[in-house]
Amino acid sequence: MNILKISIVIAILGLIGLFFITRVSSEQVISIKDLKIGQMERITGMVTSAYTSRDGHTFLKVADNTGEIKIVAFEGSNIEVAPELEVGEEVSVFGRVDEYKGEIEIIAKDIRKV
Repeated sequence: MNILKISIVIAILGLIGLFFITRVSSEQVISIKDLKIGQMERITGMVTSAYTSRDGHTFLKVADNTGEIKIVAFEGSNIEVAPELEVGEEVSVFGRVDEYKGEIEIIAKDIRKV
């Protein structure tokens, strides 16, 4: 019975460890020029444009030294900082790289001021 309890505890700890390892490895910061559609990526850069629609969706443009990309933070995404961002602020954005009307954009899951 003790062996079963120990095995369960070790399995749970292993799963928790895997969760944190994959979270850290999937959030490595990359440059805008290296983004690939369909990937979950994190970038950092300066806000060059910021707009919040009447529906509460926030649209940003963020630039690093390799390019500029559109960031979309939908109203239901619980990214409270998005509507408060202003041009010139440094941000870190994590989300899914997507293509919309021929342009690459990031659908934000997390935005933080740097």
